[in-house]
Amino acid sequence: MIVWREKFRALLLHFLVTAAVAAVAAAVIFFVWFPDPFQAMMGGTKLFLLISACDLALGPLISLVIYNSKKSRRELITDYSIVGAVQLAALVYGVLSIADARPVYVAFVGTRFEVVAASDLTDENLQAGRDPYRTRPKWGPELIATQMPTDVKERNDLLFSALAGKDIQAQPRYYVPYETAKEELKRRAQPMEALYKHHPEAKQLVQAAKLAVPESELRWLPIQGRGFWTVLLDANGGPPLAYLPLDPYDS
Repeated sequence: MIVWREKFRALLLHFLVTAAVAAVAAAVIFFVWFPDPFQAMMGGTKLFLLISACDLALGPLISLVIYNSKKSRRELITDYSIVGAVQLAALVYGVLSIADARPVYVAFVGTRFEVVAASDLTDENLQAGRDPYRTRPKWGPELIATQMPTDVKERNDLLFSALAGKDIQAQPRYYVPYETAKEELKRRAQPMEALYKHHPEAKQLVQAAKLAVPESELRWLPIQGRGFWTVLLDANGGPPLAYLPLDPYDS
Protein backbone atom coordinates (compact mmCIF):
# COMPACT_ATOMS: atom_id res chain seq x y z
CA MET A 1 0.00 0.00 0.00
CA ILE A 2 1.31 3.42 -1.00
CA VAL A 3 1.45 5.91 1.87
CA TRP A 4 1.02 9.17 0.00
CA ARG A 5 1.38 11.32 3.12
CA GLU A 6 4.93 10.06 3.59
CA LYS A 7 5.73 10.55 -0.08
CA PHE A 8 4.45 14.14 -0.09
CA ARG A 9 6.40 14.85 3.09
CA ALA A 10 9.53 13.58 1.33
CA LEU A 11 8.66 15.70 -1.72
CA LEU A 12 8.30 18.82 0.47
CA LEU A 13 11.61 18.22 2.23
CA HIS A 14 13.34 17.58 -1.08
CA PHE A 15 11.82 20.78 -2.49
CA LEU A 16 13.00 22.88 0.46
CA VAL A 17 16.57 21.57 0.19
CA THR A 18 16.60 22.18 -3.57
CA ALA A 19 15.15 25.68 -3.08
CA ALA A 20 17.86 26.53 -0.52
CA VAL A 21 20.60 25.53 -2.96
CA ALA A 22 18.90 27.47 -5.76
CA ALA A 23 18.65 30.52 -3.47
CA VAL A 24 22.42 30.51 -2.94
CA ALA A 25 22.96 30.33 -6.70
CA ALA A 26 20.41 33.13 -7.21
CA ALA A 27 22.26 35.39 -4.75
CA VAL A 28 25.49 35.04 -6.75
CA ILE A 29 23.75 35.44 -10.10
CA PHE A 30 21.54 38.44 -9.33
CA PHE A 31 23.67 40.36 -6.83
CA VAL A 32 27.10 39.77 -8.36
CA TRP A 33 26.98 38.67 -12.00
CA PHE A 34 23.77 40.35 -13.15
CA PRO A 35 23.21 43.45 -11.00
CA ASP A 36 20.07 45.42 -11.78
CA PRO A 37 19.10 46.00 -14.59
CA PHE A 38 21.41 43.58 -16.43
CA GLN A 39 19.36 40.54 -15.46
CA ALA A 40 16.59 41.90 -17.69
CA MET A 41 18.85 43.46 -20.32
CA MET A 42 20.95 40.32 -20.79
CA GLY A 43 18.31 37.69 -20.11
CA GLY A 44 19.84 36.42 -16.87
CA THR A 45 16.44 36.14 -15.18
CA LYS A 46 14.99 33.92 -17.92
CA LEU A 47 18.03 31.65 -17.91
CA PHE A 48 17.96 31.20 -14.14
CA LEU A 49 14.20 30.63 -13.99
CA LEU A 50 14.46 27.97 -16.69
CA ILE A 51 17.25 26.14 -14.89
CA SER A 52 15.80 26.44 -11.38
CA ALA A 53 12.29 25.51 -12.50
CA CYS A 54 13.57 22.25 -13.97
CA ASP A 55 15.64 21.54 -10.86
CA LEU A 56 12.83 22.42 -8.44
CA ALA A 57 10.22 20.45 -10.36
CA LEU A 58 12.02 17.31 -11.51
CA GLY A 59 14.13 16.68 -8.41
CA PRO A 60 11.37 16.75 -5.77
CA LEU A 61 8.96 14.90 -8.06
CA ILE A 62 11.37 12.00 -8.13
CA SER A 63 10.80 11.70 -4.38
CA LEU A 64 7.24 10.63 -5.13
CA VAL A 65 8.67 7.70 -7.03
CA ILE A 66 11.69 6.62 -5.02
CA TYR A 67 10.67 7.32 -1.42
CA ASN A 68 9.36 4.36 0.51
CA SER A 69 9.53 4.14 4.29
CA LYS A 70 9.94 0.38 3.97
CA LYS A 71 13.30 0.83 2.28
CA SER A 72 16.39 0.49 4.41
CA ARG A 73 18.38 3.57 5.36
CA ARG A 74 21.16 2.39 3.04
CA GLU A 75 18.77 2.10 0.09
CA LEU A 76 17.35 5.57 0.68
CA ILE A 77 20.81 7.10 1.02
CA THR A 78 21.88 5.43 -2.23
CA ASP A 79 18.76 6.58 -4.08
CA TYR A 80 18.96 10.16 -2.88
CA SER A 81 22.72 10.33 -3.44
CA ILE A 82 22.18 9.47 -7.09
CA VAL A 83 19.31 11.95 -7.47
CA GLY A 84 21.26 14.66 -5.63
CA ALA A 85 24.33 14.10 -7.79
CA VAL A 86 22.26 14.40 -10.97
CA GLN A 87 20.51 17.54 -9.68
CA LEU A 88 23.79 19.12 -8.59
CA ALA A 89 25.42 18.35 -11.94
CA ALA A 90 22.49 19.91 -13.78
CA LEU A 91 22.59 22.99 -11.54
CA VAL A 92 26.36 23.42 -11.95
CA TYR A 93 26.03 23.09 -15.72
CA GLY A 94 23.26 25.69 -15.71
CA VAL A 95 25.18 28.11 -13.48
CA LEU A 96 28.28 27.79 -15.68
CA SER A 97 26.12 28.55 -18.73
CA ILE A 98 24.80 31.65 -16.97
CA ALA A 99 28.37 32.60 -16.03
CA ASP A 100 29.29 32.60 -19.73
CA ALA A 101 26.36 34.92 -20.45
CA ARG A 102 27.10 37.34 -17.61
CA PRO A 103 28.06 40.93 -18.47
CA VAL A 104 31.72 41.66 -17.77
CA TYR A 105 32.18 45.08 -19.39
CA VAL A 106 29.98 48.00 -20.36
CA ALA A 107 31.90 49.63 -23.20
CA PHE A 108 31.45 53.05 -24.75
CA VAL A 109 32.18 52.58 -28.45
CA GLY A 110 31.72 56.05 -29.89
CA THR A 111 28.03 56.30 -30.74
CA ARG A 112 26.59 53.89 -28.21
CA PHE A 113 27.32 51.59 -25.29
CA GLU A 114 27.81 47.84 -25.68
CA VAL A 115 27.37 45.24 -22.95
CA VAL A 116 30.13 42.66 -23.34
CA ALA A 117 29.33 39.14 -22.11
CA ALA A 118 32.00 36.78 -20.78
CA SER A 119 31.50 34.51 -23.80
CA ASP A 120 32.20 37.42 -26.17
CA LEU A 121 35.85 37.50 -25.08
CA THR A 122 38.16 34.74 -26.22
CA ASP A 123 41.29 33.87 -24.28
CA GLU A 124 43.34 34.97 -27.30
CA ASN A 125 41.71 38.40 -27.35
CA LEU A 126 42.24 38.78 -23.62
CA GLN A 127 45.93 37.93 -23.87
CA ALA A 128 46.30 40.64 -26.51
CA GLY A 129 44.77 43.20 -24.16
CA ARG A 130 46.50 45.57 -21.80
CA ASP A 131 46.31 45.42 -18.02
CA PRO A 132 43.89 45.56 -16.30
CA TYR A 133 41.73 44.32 -19.20
CA ARG A 134 43.21 40.85 -19.61
CA THR A 135 40.63 39.03 -17.50
CA ARG A 136 36.87 38.62 -17.34
CA PRO A 137 35.72 40.50 -14.22
CA LYS A 138 34.13 38.18 -11.68
CA TRP A 139 32.33 40.75 -9.53
CA GLY A 140 29.98 42.45 -11.96
CA PRO A 141 30.46 44.47 -15.15
CA GLU A 142 33.15 47.16 -15.32
CA LEU A 143 32.70 50.45 -17.16
CA ILE A 144 35.24 51.15 -19.90
CA ALA A 145 35.70 53.04 -23.16
CA THR A 146 37.28 51.95 -26.43
CA GLN A 147 39.83 53.71 -28.62
CA MET A 148 40.05 53.29 -32.37
CA PRO A 149 43.55 52.49 -33.67
CA THR A 150 45.33 55.21 -35.62
CA ASP A 151 47.19 52.84 -37.93
CA VAL A 152 45.35 52.42 -41.25
CA LYS A 153 46.15 48.71 -41.57
CA GLU A 154 44.97 48.06 -38.04
CA ARG A 155 41.77 49.97 -38.74
CA ASN A 156 41.15 47.81 -41.79
CA ASP A 157 41.84 44.66 -39.79
CA LEU A 158 39.36 45.83 -37.18
CA LEU A 159 36.76 46.45 -39.88
CA PHE A 160 37.11 42.92 -41.23
CA SER A 161 37.04 41.57 -37.69
CA ALA A 162 33.79 43.44 -37.05
CA LEU A 163 32.28 41.95 -40.20
CA ALA A 164 33.22 38.53 -38.83
CA GLY A 165 31.39 39.27 -35.57
CA LYS A 166 34.28 40.54 -33.44
CA ASP A 167 33.77 44.28 -33.15
CA ILE A 168 35.92 46.61 -31.10
CA GLN A 169 34.06 45.96 -27.83
CA ALA A 170 35.11 42.29 -27.99
CA GLN A 171 38.81 43.14 -28.34
CA PRO A 172 40.42 44.23 -25.04
CA ARG A 173 43.50 45.59 -26.82
CA TYR A 174 41.38 48.67 -27.60
CA TYR A 175 40.04 49.15 -24.07
CA VAL A 176 40.87 52.39 -22.25
CA PRO A 177 39.68 53.88 -18.95
CA TYR A 178 36.20 55.32 -19.17
CA GLU A 179 37.36 58.74 -17.99
CA THR A 180 39.51 59.20 -21.11
CA ALA A 181 36.37 59.34 -23.28
CA LYS A 182 34.76 62.21 -21.37
CA GLU A 183 34.96 64.74 -24.19
CA GLU A 184 33.75 62.23 -26.77
CA LEU A 185 30.84 61.35 -24.50
CA LYS A 186 29.88 65.00 -24.15
CA ARG A 187 29.95 65.34 -27.92
CA ARG A 188 28.04 62.17 -28.74
CA ALA A 189 25.37 62.14 -26.02
CA GLN A 190 21.95 63.25 -27.26
CA PRO A 191 19.58 65.79 -25.67
CA MET A 192 16.45 64.39 -24.05
CA GLU A 193 14.19 66.25 -26.48
CA ALA A 194 15.40 63.99 -29.29
CA LEU A 195 14.32 60.94 -27.29
CA TYR A 196 10.99 62.43 -26.19
CA LYS A 197 10.15 63.35 -29.78
CA HIS A 198 10.05 59.72 -30.88
CA HIS A 199 9.23 58.15 -27.50
CA PRO A 200 6.95 60.36 -25.37
CA GLU A 201 6.66 57.48 -22.87
CA ALA A 202 10.35 57.99 -22.03
CA LYS A 203 9.43 61.03 -19.94
CA GLN A 204 7.55 58.87 -17.45
CA LEU A 205 10.45 56.41 -17.27
CA VAL A 206 12.87 59.25 -16.55
CA GLN A 207 10.62 60.64 -13.83
CA ALA A 208 10.26 57.17 -12.29
CA ALA A 209 14.06 56.86 -12.14
CA LYS A 210 14.13 59.78 -9.62
CA LEU A 211 17.59 60.98 -10.58
CA ALA A 212 19.42 63.65 -8.61
CA VAL A 213 20.52 65.34 -11.85
CA PRO A 214 18.12 67.99 -13.25
CA GLU A 215 16.39 66.90 -16.44
CA SER A 216 18.00 69.79 -18.31
CA GLU A 217 21.39 68.23 -17.55
CA LEU A 218 20.45 64.75 -18.76
CA ARG A 219 21.66 63.18 -21.99
CA TRP A 220 21.16 59.74 -23.51
CA LEU A 221 22.76 57.13 -25.75
CA PRO A 222 21.69 53.68 -26.94
CA ILE A 223 23.05 50.64 -25.16
CA GLN A 224 23.03 47.17 -26.68
CA GLY A 225 22.75 43.99 -24.64
CA ARG A 226 20.52 41.22 -25.95
CA GLY A 227 18.51 44.08 -27.45
CA PHE A 228 18.65 47.86 -27.34
CA TRP A 229 17.95 49.91 -24.22
CA THR A 230 18.63 53.56 -23.41
CA VAL A 231 21.31 54.76 -21.01
CA LEU A 232 21.02 58.12 -19.25
CA LEU A 233 24.10 60.27 -18.65
CA ASP A 234 24.83 63.73 -17.31
CA ALA A 235 25.86 66.52 -19.65
CA ASN A 236 29.46 66.39 -18.35
CA GLY A 237 30.20 62.93 -19.72
CA GLY A 238 30.02 61.12 -16.42
CA PRO A 239 29.17 57.44 -15.85
CA PRO A 240 25.69 56.08 -16.59
CA LEU A 241 22.97 57.28 -14.23
CA ALA A 242 20.18 54.90 -15.22
CA TYR A 243 19.14 52.37 -17.84
CA LEU A 244 15.70 52.56 -19.43
CA PRO A 245 14.00 49.48 -20.97
CA LEU A 246 13.39 51.47 -24.14
CA ASP A 247 14.76 50.86 -27.64
CA PRO A 248 15.59 54.34 -28.98
CA TYR A 249 15.78 52.96 -32.52
CA ASP A 250 12.26 51.54 -32.36
CA SER A 251 10.09 54.34 -33.68
